Formats: sequence, C-alpha cells, structure tokens
Amino acid sequence: MPKLSLSVSGDGLGAKLRIEGFTADAWRAEWAGPSGLEGPGKLKGFLISQGIAEERIREDILTWICQTLTYAPDPALAKDLEAVQDVDLAQGLDPVHEEPQGLLFHHSYLSNAEAISDLRRKVDAWGFGGIRESIDPAYWVASGETVLSFQGISKGQPGCDVFGSPIPFMVLRDRLPPFGKSLFLKDKKLIAVCEGALIVESGQLKVLGSDSLPTCQVVVAEDGMSANLVLGGNYLNDWTVTPDMVQNALREQGVMCMLPEPEIQAALNRFNQDHLPLTLLISRGRPPVPGREGRLSLLVDPEPEVPLPASDGSIDFKDFSFFRTVPSGARLAQVLPPSPGESGMDVFGGAIAAPVARPFGSGPGRNTALEGLDPLFIVSTKPGRLAIRMGVPEVVEVLDVGGDVSLKTGNIEFPGAVKVAGDVHSKMQIHSAGDVEVIGTVENSVIRSDGAIVIRGGVNGLGSGIIKSRLSSVTIGYLHNQRIESHSHIVVFNEIINSLLLARKTIQMRFGKYAVLGGHLLAGEGMDLFNVGSEAGSKAILEVGKDFEVEAEMAGKSAGLARNIEDLEFLRDMDDQLTGILRLRRTGNDEETLLRKRTQGAMEILDRWIADLRKDLGDLAKRLYLHEPCTILIRGVAHPGTVLKYHDDVVVVSKAVTNRKWVFRDKGALPPPEGQAI
Repeated sequence: MPKLSLSVSGDGLGAKLRIEGFTADAWRAEWAGPSGLEGPGKLKGFLISQGIAEERIREDILTWICQTLTYAPDPALAKDLEAVQDVDLAQGLDPVHEEPQGLLFHHSYLSNAEAISDLRRKVDAWGFGGIRESIDPAYWVASGETVLSFQGISKGQPGCDVFGSPIPFMVLRDRLPPFGKSLFLKDKKLIAVCEGALIVESGQLKVLGSDSLPTCQVVVAEDGMSANLVLGGNYLNDWTVTPDMVQNALREQGVMCMLPEPEIQAALNRFNQDHLPLTLLISRGRPPVPGREGRLSLLVDPEPEVPLPASDGSIDFKDFSFFRTVPSGARLAQVLPPSPGESGMDVFGGAIAAPVARPFGSGPGRNTALEGLDPLFIVSTKPGRLAIRMGVPEVVEVLDVGGDVSLKTGNIEFPGAVKVAGDVHSKMQIHSAGDVEVIGTVENSVIRSDGAIVIRGGVNGLGSGIIKSRLSSVTIGYLHNQRIESHSHIVVFNEIINSLLLARKTIQMRFGKYAVLGGHLLAGEGMDLFNVGSEAGSKAILEVGKDFEVEAEMAGKSAGLARNIEDLEFLRDMDDQLTGILRLRRTGNDEETLLRKRTQGAMEILDRWIADLRKDLGDLAKRLYLHEPCTILIRGVAHPGTVLKYHDDVVVVSKAVTNRKWVFRDKGALPPPEGQAI
C-alpha cells in the first residue's frame, strides 16, 4: 500500500507530495476509487488532515497528479512519479515588504578603511575640534542634519504559509541601508544624532563623533571589598580604551588598583577588538582574619594507652581499665581565652577591624563544673568514665548489663556508656553515645558507639555484622569474619581471620604468636602486626595512607551524582518531547506550557545540584589520601602473597620475610617488597 507524506519547504511557502512503496495497482485501488475520479478529493482530505490550509491547496495540481498516476502507461510511471513529487500541491503567499520610494543621500560618506584609521589617529592627536578643518566637508555632518531621505513608503502586506499561518512583512527600517545608533529615523529622514564624520564601517552607516566614545567606569561594591571595571559602548562603541582612561576612572573613585597591569591590558585588548561589554574584577580588598575564639585545652586524654604484653606475651585484664576513669575534683580541661585577629583592608586602602573573638561560650558537661578565674578549669564533680561530647569533657554514668545481651534484654540504645558482663548474642544491636565494654564475646551483631569500644573476649562473626566507633578507638581480644570501623585506632590482642578492619589512625596486634589470615586491613597512618598470611596460602591485603570515612562519603555523593545525572537526562528527553509537541501544534494549552516550564525549572535545579556534588567530590578527593609518611611494621613473618597497598601502588611479597618495616611517602617510590629490617 503506498505511504503518503508531505515535504514542506523551509520558508513554509511550498509543500510537495512524497510517496513510498508506490505501485500502479495499489495506487489505483487506494486513491483512484471505483470510478477513477475520487482521487483529487481523497488527496485534498489527506492534505487537510496534515494541517494544510484548504485555501492554499492547488486543486488543479491534485487532479493532474491523480490522472498522471492513475492512467500513465507502465513505461512512463518512473518519470511521472518523479514529476509528481517535484511539484508544489500547496502554495503559500509571499509577503510584500515595505519599501522606501525615491531614496536620496544628502551626504557623502567615508568608506575607505585606511582613511578611517587615519581619521582616528588624528582624533587621538588633535581631538574632534582639530580634525574638522582637515577633513573633506562633504563627509562632515552636524547634529540633527539629514543624511538621507525618501519621498514615500510602499505599503507592506503579510503573507501566509501553506498551513495558513501569517508571515510578517519586513518593515521600512529593515529595508533601508543598515545604520548604527548615531543615526535615527524620523519623518522619512535619517538624521544624525551627533556631530562628526559620516563613515561606513563593516557595512553599517555611522557618525564618528565625540559622543561615540565608550564608557569606562569603576563600580565599587557596597561593602568596599571589590571593584569592577565596567566597559560599555556609547553609541558607536568605536574608540580604543587606553590604560590612562582606566587609571583616571580608578582615581575618580579613589580605588587602589591591585590587578597586575598585563591582566588589565589583556582585558582592554579584548574589548577594543570585539567591542562587547566587559566587566573585570580590577581590585579586591583583604578581608580581616578573625581571631581564635576561646576554646578548651584537654588536660586528660580520653583514650588511655593500651598496655604492652608481658615478657611471656600475657596481659592481666583484671588490673587494666580499657576506659579513662577520673575521680571527683580532677581537672579535665583548661578554658583558654580568645586571641585577637588580623585587620583587613578595603579597595580604598582603609583598614577593616577584625571581628572580636568570642570567649568559650559552652557550659561545662555533665557532672563537671568551672573552677578558678585565671586560669579557668573544668573539673569533675563526680567520679566516673571520662567522655568527650562536642569537644567538651563530661563524666558519664554507665549502663550495666548483668548478663548477656540477647532476646531477654532486647537491643540496647543508651545515651551514655554501656558495660555488658556477659556476651552479645547473634543479630543483637547496641547503640551508645558513650563507651561500650563487653566482658565476654560478640557474635554476628552490630555495635555502634560514639566513644571507645572494648570487647575483652572477641568477635565470632558471619560477615554481616559491624563494630563501629564513630569518634574513638576499638579494642578486641580476637576477630573472626567481622567488619570493624574506628575513627581512631584498632587494637587486636590475638588472631585476625577473614575480616575487614578500617581505622583512620592505626591497626595494632598485641600478642606475638597469632597472625592475620586473609581479609583486608586499611589504616590511615600505619599498622603494627605480627605474622601475616600462612604457609598454606592464606593471603591478606594491608593498605595504608587512605581515609576510609572520606572514601565512604565520596561513594555516597558519587551515587547521588549518578542519580541526578540520570534524572537530568530523563528530564531533557521529556523537554525535547514537549518542545516537539508544542512545535507541531504551533501552540500549546496552558497545562502543556506549565509542564514544560516546570520541567525546565527542575533541570536548572538538577544542574546546580550536580555542580555542587562535583565540587564536593573534588574537595573530598583532596582529603582522601594522607600526605604524611605511613608505615607497615611486621614483627613476625610476612608470608608470600601478602599484598601491601599505598594509594594506587601495590607491592606483593614474593618470599617470606621476618621483622620488616615498610615506609611509604606521598609521591615517592614504594620500597622493595622485602622492606627494611627492624
């Protein structure tokens, strides 16, 4: 069956028929009808269905097309089909433009480029008053003088395209010779706005006069901390702005120029070349540096040092407190007074006083009080465990769980410290704003704490639990199949098997006969281990120099960026579809127009979000890797297959080494796999 379509010319004044899959028999059956005379009416109906205005349809052409394709002999069908598709079956109406009648120039104009350049040089040297005597009077016009005129205007008439839509006619101004802002049209005359030389430059008629100088201004911000050089056109915008003009504008505003002269000259060169408005930050003040506000200096470290094992490798846990405890009356911190800041300067050279630094304004924490005057201390009012909340020391009481954390107790969420006398059963959770101490073992569970976490026994996980200290360290007896995260240090006394350890500072082992078997250990500053791997081939990855918390934040923002980009692509496709629908219909209803505006508004918001996320990711990438030297110390044996990572570099231990230390430095070469002997 033949498939019909229309091809409309770019100006909309003609429409041709396009036929795909043409065969004579199919055409006669579909378009000629039983009588052979129904074709023109069918074609006309098809054109109207495609939006062609009925009055623009050429019915004689429709009749000719139907007769040609219906009755033409087979040998001539190919040429006849080509002829049918080459004729307009609908035709628009050309607009009639307004035209000036009896156009007459009253002045000569200067068009030679060299002569115009010479005229400008003379103006720079003598000014306009000095060149009037040297220029041909035929090129000189006075303000208000007629440059050209015409006797009348032929009336314009709009046309229409094949869809019946109007095509506007060109008004008189568009039919006159092009002219610039120094000339204006009034009462069938083109009149000079200012006095000067009449020239034609870049195809445009202009008056080169004193009023056509560009504007050169310095605009100072309301706060006096920045000043912009604003260059703009005045009438012709034809003159060269010089550094002297800029210096005069700065001097008028009293601004001290702080931008290097080559940068100013480069901006002037751009403006003098393209004559486009330009705004340049030419002076910037120096903001004041605020002083250091009052703060606390901690006198007691909230994280006690982990003791080293005895000569036989044992540790007496009964005599060791894993948390820092303080007596009543202990000085916990000193309140330091504020320090003054540094004054700034505005673009006028005036001093700006630094804001007054505020004294330490937070009150003492729980179970503490202020003592003394100069110096001023925070002291404990009750004995207990020392904790730090928002930088302020406090002494907190402890939630004691006499037995196990199990289904009998339920999950625990406590604003202070938690002490569990027994074990933590599988799939249980502890959330604490203070320290957490477990005397027994922890199964496949979740423990999250703002303070330190100590598990005296060990952890027997299945890979789905997590032990996480958000602001402090984690200390564990032994570790099997569990994820550990520490904002500070991780200390393990016995073996580490198939576990993921993430520490911002260090990872340490405290008992020599045990090893790290499998898993991945990541420490920001370094790690101190005993045996790593085994002769049976159990391998481990040891990585240093990266902040896992920054990496996790980057992963979250990257996922958000991907979602926003996907949403933006979806909205762009929707906007393209709406644009196509509105263009096809010529006009859209209020609902469709509102939907398009909302879609474009959402696209603008997503663009801003994407830009912010990309900036955040760039800032985080700068913090991802540590720049200080990092170490990996293995006091026992590092078996073959042990992997050492630092940034993007990887070292694989190829043969067993004993008592070795690796030191990694930013932008430096990795040490050899064997490391350095201790």
